[in-house]
Amino acid sequence: MGNETQKNTPLENLFWDYNFSEKELQDILSGKKERVAHLDKKGLYVRMLTSLDWYSILGCVGKECIPELLSNDVLNKIHSKNLQKKYGILKRILSQ
Repeated sequence: MGNETQKNTPLENLFWDYNFSEKELQDILSGKKERVAHLDKKGLYVRMLTSLDWYSILGCVGKECIPELLSNDVLNKIHSKNLQKKYGILKRILSQ
């Protein structure tokens, strides 16, 4: 009733260590901005892939972005080889 709290979106939660607004992150995803500070779309995708579950990622980017999200350029930036492998398998399955 008068005691509402602001709820963070998954994108805002990803960048607890930086001061990015939800709008800035959405602008990167939509292509309105190429980058905000050091962050570009590939970096945002990497953070999403390493921090969110698959369904949350799909809710943020949509099905049409899956090829770009799972591109070799993005997957190669993931530090965990195990996670790279898992998303590589997912990419192969979804491309069939």
